[in-house]
Amino acid sequence: MKHIAAYLLLTLGGKENPSAADIKALLETVGIEAESERLDKLIEELNGKDINTLIQE
Repeated sequence: MKHIAAYLLLTLGGKENPSAADIKALLETVGIEAESERLDKLIEELNGKDINTLIQE
């Protein structure tokens, strides 16, 4: 959930396709360690997809 929340925050902030590094950096600012395996899977699943369309589904 923390990875998705960070991804959404970054997209709301104007980052169209946040990278794993972007998400890790955001999580680290609040003292949360990213889980690389889960994060890589999330990026793989969301890469190139419109987040607004996914939310509507």
